[in-house]
Amino acid sequence: MKDVREWDETDLQRVVEADQKETTTLDYKASAALSFKDRTQMSNGKGTVGEKHRQDLIRDVASMANAEGGLIIYGIKERSGGYPDEVDDGADPKTVSAEQIEQIILTNINPRLEGFVVHRIDLKLKGNGTCAFVISISKAHRNAPHQADDKLYYRRHDATKLVMEDNEIRDMIGRSLEFGKKFGIAWDLLIEIRRIVAAATARQQSRAISGGIPGKDLIITVSSSLRSSGVAVMSLPQPLRIKAARLINTVDQYNSLVELSDGQHVLAGAAQFVALLGQLTQDGEEICAGLEDVLKDQP
Repeated sequence: MKDVREWDETDLQRVVEADQKETTTLDYKASAALSFKDRTQMSNGKGTVGEKHRQDLIRDVASMANAEGGLIIYGIKERSGGYPDEVDDGADPKTVSAEQIEQIILTNINPRLEGFVVHRIDLKLKGNGTCAFVISISKAHRNAPHQADDKLYYRRHDATKLVMEDNEIRDMIGRSLEFGKKFGIAWDLLIEIRRIVAAATARQQSRAISGGIPGKDLIITVSSSLRSSGVAVMSLPQPLRIKAARLINTVDQYNSLVELSDGQHVLAGAAQFVALLGQLTQDGEEICAGLEDVLKDQP
């Protein structure tokens, strides 16, 4: 999908023409819902219209983050059933801005929401200087769940937001802690395995295999934290776990050959040394690429 930061008026029209019903990850809002300063009293006497719109923004964003993430589009009217009707007349940029929307979100959702974008779209075809806004929200991971301004936790389901039950909140907190642990493990492993790859590469490029370097200087050390990280590594995808175990085994094989050499130079069995160093480099680079993919999920 096109990055929302690149959206313009034609993208809003395409959304309308696609006639996509509201879902867990898609919400349409009329521009009137951006009237945060409207002091008109609600018919039920509970606050003003502006306060209601502000509350809706906070709770809609929090509920979407606590679900799967998605888009909230301000500037599209919807018809019965949650289908888009048309791009409306837009909001006055003198009364609402992307910075104002961002500030409302950042100061009223806890923990602080990360990984969201508020993009303004000028409605030039309307000819009245108005604009629409698209809010792109990432699925909450590390800081989940997010609490709204009323101290409640919401999650979006289909086209509605629901107050989360205690078991849902506990489960999401558990997944958030697990994500944080997984991220930390991936970062530590990436640093350590990059060091091992660099050491293996340096030995491949040196003249060690043809002699000239003492065998003791060819040992590749493995940190105790990496050797004792078996339980922690289990939180990573299976392919990475397998490769990490093989890498440590290959390092041990290589070091054993170095230690069994003449004690001065690595001369005999040069082909085996080359093969092990090549395997170390290949596995290490593949593991690093996989760990970088894990780290990309960080909001």
